[in-house]
Amino acid sequence: MSQWSEWSEVYGFGERSKERVILRYPDNGGKPCPTDTEITEYTSERPMIHETANQVITNFLQRNLKTDPSPPLGTVQTEVPIGLFRDLLIIIDSSASIQSSNFEIAKEQLGELLSLLCPLPDPFNSSIHNGNNRAALIQFSDNVIEEFDFDDKHNMAELRSAILSVPYQNGNTCTGDAFYEAVQMFLSSKGMRQGTKKEVLILSDGQSNCGRNISTVLPTLHAKAAVFGLMIGGYTNSGKAELTSYVTKPKPKHLFAVNNYQELKTLLEVIRQQIDDTNPCAPFDLSKK
Repeated sequence: MSQWSEWSEVYGFGERSKERVILRYPDNGGKPCPTDTEITEYTSERPMIHETANQVITNFLQRNLKTDPSPPLGTVQTEVPIGLFRDLLIIIDSSASIQSSNFEIAKEQLGELLSLLCPLPDPFNSSIHNGNNRAALIQFSDNVIEEFDFDDKHNMAELRSAILSVPYQNGNTCTGDAFYEAVQMFLSSKGMRQGTKKEVLILSDGQSNCGRNISTVLPTLHAKAAVFGLMIGGYTNSGKAELTSYVTKPKPKHLFAVNNYQELKTLLEVIRQQIDDTNPCAPFDLSKK
């Protein structure tokens, strides 16, 4: 095993974590490796809204910040990385605790967030970019509903309109069922492509209270895609632990949280203020369509 990393900066709900990795797996009858590869503790702090915005920009949007310093004189510039298009599955919670007015805010801000992905100016328009990101969406409450698959929406305007038209269910929170359905979405018959980044973004405000056991479906979902979480609300420590378990490691790069839906609107405003519009997106591998 490696040594434990240093504690991360505070992220998400106010937690910090450190990790270690398996350097060599046992063979020839060697002792099993320890299973504790991550330690998380909860603090009395929460990230400031601008800190959460920075994390969304750099880790989910994979854009540059206005505050990124220029490299020192004499620095050798490395080759600009080649971007890959995304097959992004959105999972949106429409349970009763959210309330109808907040569900509308969530959909509006989700559309704003997706419009900031690379490549610009329309990350979902293949006619402009000779390739494009694709998005699918499922919503969940008592039932899991596939609203559209990866091959249904062909530009940002169509995608935003489809998101805004998603109806509110107003029931329980069957998150495990949503994750089970999410696994079934990553198929070529649903418009998934080879050679793209497979990602999930879940928006939720609470713990699961019905449906499949989350721990039985999460490993399969994590094997299919990188999972990001945008969580809204306040939680007990057990709730924080459950929602943190949804996302891919390293957790600080995949978990973002705000206190309420008005703060979600503020988060998108701050993201727009802090994103570097002068720095172009990385070039994309146009063969990965």
